[in-house]
Amino acid sequence: MFPLLNIMEEIEIRRILSDNLKRLRKQRGLSQLKFANELGMALTFINDIENCKKWVSPETLAKFATFFNVPVAEFFSCPTDAPTLDSRLFVQALTCELHEAIENVGKRFNV
Repeated sequence: MFPLLNIMEEIEIRRILSDNLKRLRKQRGLSQLKFANELGMALTFINDIENCKKWVSPETLAKFATFFNVPVAEFFSCPTDAPTLDSRLFVQALTCELHEAIENVGKRFNV
């Protein structure tokens, strides 16, 4: 998904996303099934994200952020004891992906 990142950085980012999604879901007292049903998504999709097997699209990430009423950045926040990533490359890659998604949504709705 992020062509500018090496494989180790991508794995670490998936883990961070997974940990934060699980944390937010559990804070709401939701099982994976209940969360999937609330968003109209497949349980296997939520499970794969939380097990670092799948990425989410920018649109799905936006749905998660809206559901939990948090900024998208919340899904990528690292605990202070986490290994450091080259944040410049990560932000650049994420920005490109989100910009492209926003353009695509705008085209669909003629905005």
